Amino acid sequence: MVDLGALKVLVIDDQEFVRTIVKKMLQQVGVGTVVEAHDGNSGLETVERERPDVVVCDVQMRPVDGFGFVKSLRALPFGRDLPVIMLTAHTDATTVGRAKELDVNAFLAKPVLPPALKDKIVKVMSDARG
Repeated sequence: MVDLGALKVLVIDDQEFVRTIVKKMLQQVGVGTVVEAHDGNSGLETVERERPDVVVCDVQMRPVDGFGFVKSLRALPFGRDLPVIMLTAHTDATTVGRAKELDVNAFLAKPVLPPALKDKIVKVMSDARG
């Protein structure tokens, strides 16, 4: 059983209103701590500083997109096994293929709904522990 209240989730999106929405949803489904970053670069710094349990990351961001972030994250010792859920409006084969190559743990199509977000977090945390 995954204790959502004990989790720290990092939300990375370059649009503040999206971060706010996702943060509210995470709090709604019972996630204990939510931290935010506004792009891939600050995301990496935040991961290093905060050591979250899960990262929810948008694919399309500037200057560093979601894939750039995950690529850099996977190169770091503490980021190799960190579960990443990618938010995307595009679940085309190319995007999904790139995500698989980078060991992205799950995908969530926008617009995001709280039950789906909760399910993905529970799934990636269960997979990570299993």
